Amino acid sequence: MRIQEVSLLTLLFLSLILTQCQPSGKPETATETPVPLAEALPGAWESILVRVAVNTAENTDSSYVFEIREEEWLERTGMRPIKAYFQPDNQYRQVFTAGNDTIISVARGMWNTFSDTLLMVEPKATYQYIVTIDKGLAEFRTLLDWDGDGQEDDEYLGVHRKISSVAE
Repeated sequence: MRIQEVSLLTLLFLSLILTQCQPSGKPETATETPVPLAEALPGAWESILVRVAVNTAENTDSSYVFEIREEEWLERTGMRPIKAYFQPDNQYRQVFTAGNDTIISVARGMWNTFSDTLLMVEPKATYQYIVTIDKGLAEFRTLLDWDGDGQEDDEYLGVHRKISSVAE
């Protein structure tokens, strides 16, 4: 091989390598950093689904699923969907309203987050949920004793829609 041929082959090889290192022209998808739960939670939320898979119902080997969807909430419970207000100062309240818009009760407490876990503390109860928030919907998941059999083995899922970024 002559020097000229070697140089030409070297140039071809280098150009092949350099073209392989160029961007493909496809836009890179930016990975979105998820918003921490403590920043995404403050605001007003309305329940749109409650689903509980009751396992070993009343200490038997039978199971069932209890579910209320948004469109049947009033008919099945006689209440409006529950509204929860999470304040930036870590206070919250849940408002339970009758079908005639009369407030039945209000639960108040303090909230705090630890990664994806939400802790809600009231004077006589503490609740802990794994929470995911995406596209204005929050899913609250936990195990609890729905059927009163003394075992926290019932799988709770509550889905809530953000109705305001400001808690009233």
